Amino acid sequence: MVKNMVLVMTTSYFPTDKSEVVGKKYIEIRKKYPPDRSISKPILRVGVRVTPDGMKAIGISEVKEDKFSEFMRGLYEQILLWSEIEGYRMDVEVFMSGTEALPLVGLKMPEE
Repeated sequence: MVKNMVLVMTTSYFPTDKSEVVGKKYIEIRKKYPPDRSISKPILRVGVRVTPDGMKAIGISEVKEDKFSEFMRGLYEQILLWSEIEGYRMDVEVFMSGTEALPLVGLKMPEE
C-alpha cells in the first residue's frame, strides 16, 4: 500500500558575494535544526548552482503523513534565520504525490 506524502521543495537565491555567509548560516541552521527523520526524509539536502543573477540552491524533502504542520513550523523558523542575510530570498513549493494527485482526475496509482 502506498502512503500519502507531500514533497516540499525550497529554492534559495542569494548574491554570489554572500556565498561564505550563506555557507556559515547553513552550518549554523543544520546544528540548530538537525534532520528529524520522524518528520521528513531528505530527498536532496542541498544542490547549488551559479546563475547569471547569483547563486541558486534547492532542497527537497518528503514529509511524512500527518507531519506537514510540524515540518512547516520548523521550516518557517529556519526561514527567519535565513532572512538575516541581506539579499537572500527563498521560495517554498509544496507538491502532492502521484497517489494523491491521480484521484483528482479519476485515476489510481498502480501498485509497485
